[in-house]
Amino acid sequence: MAKRELVATPRLATGVEGLDALLGGGLPDRRLTLLYGGTGVGKTVLALEILVNSAREGLPGVAVGFEEGPDELVENHVSFDWGLAETVDDKIHLMAARVEDEFYNAGAFDISGLLAAIEAKVKQTGARWVLIDGLDALLGTLGDRVAAMRELFRLKHWLTGCGVAVIMTAKLDHPDTTGGTHFRDMPYVADCVIELSNVAHKRTFARTLRVVKLRGGQSSSAEMPFVIRSSGVLVAERENYPLTAKVFDERLGTGLDRLDTMLRGGLIRGNSVLVSGPPGAAKTSLAACFAREMAERGERVLYVSFDEAGDQIVEDLLSVGIDLRPYVDSGLLQIHGILAGATSAEAHYIDIHHAIREFAPAHIVVDPISALVKAGGLEMAVDVSDRLLDLAKASGTTFYVTALSSSRTPSSDMESHLANIVDVWIGVSYRVDEGERNRALSVIKARGINHSNQIRELTLDDSGPSLADVYIASGEMLMGSARLREEQDAAARRRSEQHRYERDRQRVENEIADTSEQIATLTRKLDQQRVDLEQLERHAQDHLEQRVQDRGRLLRSRGADANDRRFSDEWPS
Repeated sequence: MAKRELVATPRLATGVEGLDALLGGGLPDRRLTLLYGGTGVGKTVLALEILVNSAREGLPGVAVGFEEGPDELVENHVSFDWGLAETVDDKIHLMAARVEDEFYNAGAFDISGLLAAIEAKVKQTGARWVLIDGLDALLGTLGDRVAAMRELFRLKHWLTGCGVAVIMTAKLDHPDTTGGTHFRDMPYVADCVIELSNVAHKRTFARTLRVVKLRGGQSSSAEMPFVIRSSGVLVAERENYPLTAKVFDERLGTGLDRLDTMLRGGLIRGNSVLVSGPPGAAKTSLAACFAREMAERGERVLYVSFDEAGDQIVEDLLSVGIDLRPYVDSGLLQIHGILAGATSAEAHYIDIHHAIREFAPAHIVVDPISALVKAGGLEMAVDVSDRLLDLAKASGTTFYVTALSSSRTPSSDMESHLANIVDVWIGVSYRVDEGERNRALSVIKARGINHSNQIRELTLDDSGPSLADVYIASGEMLMGSARLREEQDAAARRRSEQHRYERDRQRVENEIADTSEQIATLTRKLDQQRVDLEQLERHAQDHLEQRVQDRGRLLRSRGADANDRRFSDEWPS
């Protein structure tokens, strides 16, 4: 007897972001999958999106609703971007199977006729998927647990012969609940069981998804959050990034030249950067300067702002000379305004992760990341921030975040946690002196950068943030009015020194001019004296020559001795 070849159960991809990774490839083909959970957790939305995604890949489907008719099903889900209306009647075929009131608790209803109708539709359309939505409404018509089990096994055997993958949904808070005991067996019959639930986090609810069971394959059993957006269902993925990251040596500007100087050339690409400080300390302005700097380089920047709309941020930053509008219009800068307390921190992570996948930015700014504390508490906020940082590190994306720093709020613990794990920590603070509140900035930590240890005054004006010169008096750093006075005094001292220099320079120049004039006069006098001397010498020589001539004539006239010294031609001494 030949040995039978065993093959693994094939999978059908769902096309739902994050779900296929959780399932290890997709739902089992030609098997029964149960989606169960309480009211409003998104069972029907998830099931319909799977059918639409599969239909687009050439795998038609049939949807049977026990609670909603075909028209209602389309109307209730037409607002989603995955396009149910475009695939209905062409690739997805809807069937109505409402359970009328007279069938409830009758105990005589079975699904044989329904399965026959579905099978006929499957053969007619070539469907590979069948959705049975609201199975609990059907089982509720049966009188006891035995009858429910009989119909469930009837469904499973039909599935084996029909050769389609079946998804059924049911309202079931938990299989171990005491109410409706004949619903408990549904997870046992199914080959794949996915539990959807709503989890309360303070004032918000977070949807979670867990693969309870998957026959014939491996899957993650972790309870993962998911969100329902206009694009459909987004399931978080628990990425297991290795303890490695892309290493760069390229320097990036922060948007402030003097801060770049403090960082010995700027940030390193792929760094994680934390700017922390109290409210109003210019954290957002610094983050916006970085976003503008990167957009000017032609690199994509994703800017996530909690509790402030994107248009409002752009408008507010104009007051300090930062205009982000050109970069938003060009598509290089995407600003996502998110209400922090509207949902859980996990849901925010899914939305941000989805935005990163869609936009593929080179840099991510989250302002302020400490707002996640309001969306589920400190523990969840820390976990989400760690996952975002790991995601950025693994992809070599610069991760620039701001955090509120205040001893009166739990977010200060968030700051402490982030400060330990980021590459660069820049602290902004206030200094109150002489009735003024002035901003200060310092680079507290910068891995791999021999940074400055100076505390610099951070100023804001119409030209944007800038760092003022450092003024130290009596060992204390001067800021605000004290610095301005010192600058004015220093300017006055420079002017006084300049005036004194000009006065002394003018005096010396005048003396040089006088001396030069005296030298010129003496030179002229000396030249005249030399001329007079030359004239005297010529006159003397002429006189001597004349005497010699006169003596010669006299001697010749007298016939005297030529050696007579009285008639010498020498000049008398």
